[in-house]
Amino acid sequence: MMKKTIHLLALGVLLNAGVYAQSVEDGVKAYYNGNYASAVSILEKHGDKQEAAYWLAESYFAQGKNALGKAAADKALAAKPGDAYSLVAKGHYLLLENKAAEAGQSFEAAIAAAGKKDEDKAKVLNAVGNAVTKVYNNIDKVGDIKYAVAKLEEAKNLVMGMKEKSRDPKLLADINTNLADATLKANPGDGSKAFVLYQDAINADPGFGKAEYRKAMIFKSQNNGELYVQTLEKALTANPAYYPALSDLYDYYIYTAQDAAKAKPYGDKMVALLPPSPNNEYFKAVGAYVTKNYTGAITTGKDIIAKAGEQADPRVYKLIGYSLIENKDTAAAIPFVEDYFKNQTKDGIVPKDYILKGIAYSTTPGKEAEVVKTFMDAAALDTTAIGKAKILEEGAQLFAKAGKGALAGDLYAKILEVKPADKLTINDYFNAGFTGYYKSGQYDKAWKVFDAARTKFPNWNYGYMLSYNSSKIFDSTNAQNIMVTDGDKYIAYLQSPNDTSATTTKRAEIFKTALSLAIFYINEKKDTPNGLKYLHIAHDNADDAAAKAQVAEYIKGLGGTPGAPNAEPAKAPASGPKK
Repeated sequence: MMKKTIHLLALGVLLNAGVYAQSVEDGVKAYYNGNYASAVSILEKHGDKQEAAYWLAESYFAQGKNALGKAAADKALAAKPGDAYSLVAKGHYLLLENKAAEAGQSFEAAIAAAGKKDEDKAKVLNAVGNAVTKVYNNIDKVGDIKYAVAKLEEAKNLVMGMKEKSRDPKLLADINTNLADATLKANPGDGSKAFVLYQDAINADPGFGKAEYRKAMIFKSQNNGELYVQTLEKALTANPAYYPALSDLYDYYIYTAQDAAKAKPYGDKMVALLPPSPNNEYFKAVGAYVTKNYTGAITTGKDIIAKAGEQADPRVYKLIGYSLIENKDTAAAIPFVEDYFKNQTKDGIVPKDYILKGIAYSTTPGKEAEVVKTFMDAAALDTTAIGKAKILEEGAQLFAKAGKGALAGDLYAKILEVKPADKLTINDYFNAGFTGYYKSGQYDKAWKVFDAARTKFPNWNYGYMLSYNSSKIFDSTNAQNIMVTDGDKYIAYLQSPNDTSATTTKRAEIFKTALSLAIFYINEKKDTPNGLKYLHIAHDNADDAAAKAQVAEYIKGLGGTPGAPNAEPAKAPASGPKK
């Protein structure tokens, strides 16, 4: 039977390398410290103990070693089929296998087996809510995140209903943190309620570093680097051994601040906390990467994989992928990037990982659709509209640079959907309509963008001009009744005070547009009255004497009088001027 109370003590000092506690409780402590490698190292030694099985399985799942987690859960269930926690672990791996209905049955069975005491029920409900939340993400959407919220709220109510003296503060902190995580996933981009819940967790147990760490993730999503770093430091003040905070601070100083000296202490602390493993050479590989010794980073990374095998840290694959791309060997990066996605947990994947995947695939013919999807996935994973737009823009620029305008247009057009209406700029429309679609010959798609642009920005001349330039290609016969309307709108705009361009420029554009419409009506539609209408407009705006005289001859040839646009033609000639 699982111990009813497991103290999640913060480490006062860092453990020395090579000295590791061997009790189940210490394994659980390592798990709550986010140090899953140590948790596995300890709990594997207690694999035959029922109380260790759940934590071992969860530690495996946290590392992305789902097959090992499944084996641990099944072994525990075989020994004790009705164990509540083993049933939760089973539900967890069923979700990972995309078997949501079966997972739900296992979770409900676990809740039924929880026992009658409120604390026991709350612990199992917390475990269920945590499992669902860990697997759920805004791309795959496996599981029911609302179910997770409901179970975690039920767990919290049970604990809060107990007398204050009998409440386990660490359990309450864990429930509040898991509930905040679930709330964030249920309401992407709205961190206000989650922030309060994280603070509630800290109030319940000031040493619960995970809650401060999760607050830091909100600041990171808001691109608030200062508060992000400050809150990570708070997480370490609460729990000096909280591994994810150490890891994130290391990465921040290495990649963002590019200050290896400030990063080093965090790397040293992580190595001190970890069990001996080839994975510890990861920091050596990072050092090589940061100093632009990409070949050294690749060599060290491959050596780690050769020695660690299936136990290799997923970040090693990613580092090799980045290093190969920097070495201009993008195609060779693909298998390492794919292995990263295979081995990394869903919760461990960040938007930039999808960008890496997109870059890796970008030079491979036939992978275009997959590249677009990776950038779309990256944007879906980001919780802020501005963050989504930045990711999509990075992908669009990648395609535009490679001469794949249609794909660039798709990503630029997506920005128009995800960005708040009051934040959209003329450049956003120009990039989607012209840089993307128009330049790649996708004129109907370009028109839709420019049609929307001239509505949103009625004083932007390119909205009218490029709408017409697009429709006169894809609707050249005016079959959709778009081309002529666009021409009329463009002429009207040019004749209005809204167009502030030079008079000669305006007149030249009016002349060109009117003449084009006149030719369409005369040659294509055999409609002399409308043809004359536009010829008169062209005549009146021709600054070149020779052009003006030529248009005057056309008007006379059709029976009209130059300078008298309202006069009826004497007769309609058999044909007008040719293109």
